[in-house]
Amino acid sequence: MIFKKDSALLGLFLGLFIPLVVYLIQIKLIPLIMGQSFSRTSMELFALVFNLPLIRYFLINVKHENTGKGILFATFIYALIWVYTNQL
Repeated sequence: MIFKKDSALLGLFLGLFIPLVVYLIQIKLIPLIMGQSFSRTSMELFALVFNLPLIRYFLINVKHENTGKGILFATFIYALIWVYTNQL
């Protein structure tokens, strides 16, 4: 199984893919449930926070350090992009 492999590329893929999926789900589901949407910046930040349980799972529970580092690196990339695009 691919998730049993300790690979930084797997972590990078998961770290880049999961926030995109969460953001797209938010765009579709929140207006259906609430009738209105949150701001784009808050939805982006909320999607980025979904990497934190992944980092914890791979670093602490499974002891796959390289995968956790890849997810952390992808989170930093997204965080820098988010800060750059949402400057005052």
